[in-house]
Amino acid sequence: MTLLLKTNIETEVKDNIKGSVARIGGTVNQLVDFKNCKVTDINILDGGYGEVKKIWNIKSVKKFIETGKRYTKQAAKHFLYGEEICRDWKTILFDMHFATEHDELKHKFDASISSNVLEHSPNPILLLLNFYFITKKNGYQFHAIPYYKFTFDVYRQPTPVEHLLQDFVNKTGFNDKTHNEDYHQSAVVKHGFMKIYHNSHPIAYPSMHFHVFDEKNINELFSIMFEEVANDILKTDTIGDSVIIFKNKLNPDFVQKYKNTILTYSDKFLS
Repeated sequence: MTLLLKTNIETEVKDNIKGSVARIGGTVNQLVDFKNCKVTDINILDGGYGEVKKIWNIKSVKKFIETGKRYTKQAAKHFLYGEEICRDWKTILFDMHFATEHDELKHKFDASISSNVLEHSPNPILLLLNFYFITKKNGYQFHAIPYYKFTFDVYRQPTPVEHLLQDFVNKTGFNDKTHNEDYHQSAVVKHGFMKIYHNSHPIAYPSMHFHVFDEKNINELFSIMFEEVANDILKTDTIGDSVIIFKNKLNPDFVQKYKNTILTYSDKFLS
């Protein structure tokens, strides 16, 4: 494992990602030490965030048996490795874009974490506000986002932060198709890694990367929205991710400038 920007983010994550932790989108295996965490998994049933299988959703005997075996394997791994392992039957199912519909989660968790989630959102700022909603004020958020040069987004350009802000102001929704051709050309045609996947999954939310991230637009976006931001690029033999941690405190300048827009989504973000 190498941190290409050579920051102290590993220490920041160890010191601040602990206690009650909301984990979105499946296993987060970048830097987090789960020995000090009590994890609640939140996910959607199937799609770009990783698949979750629930017994009540199984319609055939064969699938029921397969899912039972999956549960058994997850339970065994959880016994060995603890909170690092996601368990489908313990996962709360809802889309994080709508966390404010769950009042019981308001500022509930000491920290929230995700891996390979934010790039799947057509409206990342809205998604981050929902992370803010479920995380205690002055708690911490930690996210791992694919670094475009090390993934099938390599033939795309990083998304300008101004574009992300306009998506927020314009209430860009799940039916956004403005990135489809760009994504298709890079992920399917030129790189090819997602070609087989998209034979059975449409190029649409949540099964595609809407936006492309590098260390520059990540630092700019998160610094606009939050405080005490630290980010780096984590490279291993198998992955290359931008990793970022920050205090769950909205930047007053962001709130002042975009307050009216924030309130059109939900007044719960600022209450």
